[in-house]
Parts: sequence; C-alpha cells; structure tokens
Amino acid sequence: MANKKDGGEGSSKPQPKSPKRNQIDDNLKRVYNEMLEEDVPDRFEELLRQLREQDKS
Repeated sequence: MANKKDGGEGSSKPQPKSPKRNQIDDNLKRVYNEMLEEDVPDRFEELLRQLREQDKS
C-alpha cells in the first residue's frame, strides 16, 4: 500500500515535487531529447536495409 506522505495512491492531493526531483526530471528529459536527435549508426542503417530486402523476397 502506498504511503499518503509520498503522494501515492490514496493521498487526498498530489504533493509538490522537491527541487531535487525537478532537477532529476529536467536532466532525464534533456538526455532523452538529446538521444532522439542522434543519427542512427551506419551499421543499423545497413541492417535495416538488409531486413527490408529480405522482406521483399
């Protein structure tokens, strides 16, 4: 069972996030967004090309 103090189920209202929790959330979002912008490595592109070729036959 979740504790009401931690904002889990059963609590009457959500607890505000601590500054530390906000910083962690911001860092995770930043890292995730940076990864989305990275190019696909050449070896994966080649593998995808090979799989598409196999799928055609």
